[in-house]
Amino acid sequence: MCSAVDGRSEKSVTKSVEKSVAKAAEALFEVQRADGSWPNRRPTAVLGTAGALAALHFADRERSNDLIERGAAWLAGAQNADGGWGGVAGASTQLVPTVIAAASLHLVSPNTSREPVQRALDLVKSYGGTEALTDPGMAHMAATFLALAGLQDPHASRRIPLELLLLPQRLWRRRLSFRVAPFIAMAFIQARHRPPEARLQRLLNRLARPAGLRTLARVERGENARGGYGGDNWLAAVVCLGLTCAGAPRRAVLDAVDYLRANVHPDGSWHIMQGLDLIGGSYVARGLADAGYRADPRLVRARQWLRGCQQEEAFEVYGAPPGGWGWEGPRGWPNFLDSANVLAALAAGGEAGEGDAGDAHLRRGLRWLASRQDRQGSWGTFVPDTTLPNDGPCPYVTAQCAEVLLDGGVSRRHPVVRKALDWLLAHQRSDGSYEALWYRGLTPGTAMALVALSRAGLAGHPVARRARDALLRNQLPDGSWGPGEKGTPGDDPSPGTVEETAWALRALLACGMPADDPRVRRAAEWITTAQRPDGRWDASAVCMHIRGFASYVDGLIVDGLALKALGDYRSAVAGHPYEKQEAS
Repeated sequence: MCSAVDGRSEKSVTKSVEKSVAKAAEALFEVQRADGSWPNRRPTAVLGTAGALAALHFADRERSNDLIERGAAWLAGAQNADGGWGGVAGASTQLVPTVIAAASLHLVSPNTSREPVQRALDLVKSYGGTEALTDPGMAHMAATFLALAGLQDPHASRRIPLELLLLPQRLWRRRLSFRVAPFIAMAFIQARHRPPEARLQRLLNRLARPAGLRTLARVERGENARGGYGGDNWLAAVVCLGLTCAGAPRRAVLDAVDYLRANVHPDGSWHIMQGLDLIGGSYVARGLADAGYRADPRLVRARQWLRGCQQEEAFEVYGAPPGGWGWEGPRGWPNFLDSANVLAALAAGGEAGEGDAGDAHLRRGLRWLASRQDRQGSWGTFVPDTTLPNDGPCPYVTAQCAEVLLDGGVSRRHPVVRKALDWLLAHQRSDGSYEALWYRGLTPGTAMALVALSRAGLAGHPVARRARDALLRNQLPDGSWGPGEKGTPGDDPSPGTVEETAWALRALLACGMPADDPRVRRAAEWITTAQRPDGRWDASAVCMHIRGFASYVDGLIVDGLALKALGDYRSAVAGHPYEKQEAS
């Protein structure tokens, strides 16, 4: 017997879910490439554009003048009504993109951009200036760009100790982590525009410069494209500036210049991350598997593509052995979050009869992931046991790694899994929530932690119950979830998003809430009604490019999350709840 909730019966919502899943799968398989991958939509970005303009201005002004003029016009047109810029055009104003965009506009077109630049600077001042940035690295980056544009005294920032690179790599790797490339670039820029006054500092800079250039060259050797540091136009631009200021070999500078020139959009803008197809594709592959397409030959082909992107070479700068995945292909920056996502997609195909070769990639990846665990049981993102707050430890990544190890057949009693669960149990916030380094707000981290604890048979633990209650408190009146940063029900100023609603729905089902619970049903219904006529979903800026300071959207992640949540809802309706028996 079906009870009506908000005018919709369980049978009606289930029928909508079935149609939604089928429509999304059809749309995704229609655009799938022959190699099994999916093309990702890359929205243009303020940081990518502003950084590219500054880099081309210093490194390639004569040849790239037309690109600079078009980019400046785009950047000026993307300014918000309040005078600021967000991570992408039209997004809410954020301080870092505002500072970088204003500095770049003043740098490349000082005569025609006075009014928009002044509006931005007034806004930055009202925020408390760059001193208001709580991340020292980003505060330094913002101040450096202002100094490059002549808008701030270059002596206002502390000196960057490039001589840190003269120490053994094991001593600076944990401190710098994935920021090693921008650290070196910023030090080069600073040394050029603010030469050290003390004789010892000048000596240290001269001694450290070759080490900095060698380290950048080692990073670039591990990339998928020459000059494409991190597969990121913003980072490539920052490194290009640093190489130019350091007087690096012209070939190294031109590689970065050519990379930027190759990635400009027809409207004059640049996106940020170049190759997000791998990470987005892994979400889609897992989502389609959970939605009932596990053995579909097209999804088998997708898993073959994912296996082919497993890295066969060590990424020495991070101390990472072969066996992991990055976000853009078989090379690049191996990290724990993307590796866990790919492994989740591969583990979901375990019953599809893909043979020993598929199992070998999965087992190798699981061993790689386990080897990168922090001593305390958590995972960060790039370097184990890092002291860089923006790398780790991360509750979301820790929970996802624990879940995928369980999915891969590792027992919850295994020391690696047990330590991860213990860490999660000990690091919950007082309100029951968890944070995530690479996704905004509290909904993703709380949801993923609840999934991992439930997957390990701990759904009844007080910590898991508090996480569930934290999610339920922050469900919005329409059934969706936003960032979840307010403790009062419905008191979230941000509207709901498909991504955050899907994360929350999947977690509530994982911890045993029935599909006929009104709160669960409303969430599933909300996702189906948010679907576009073409079968896909609109992405929201929930992914963090720079934690707390710049976000971006991913058009594949949203589809994968929606399918995963709706697939779990359908299984719960059919009497096959998400929670599985723990691996023995």
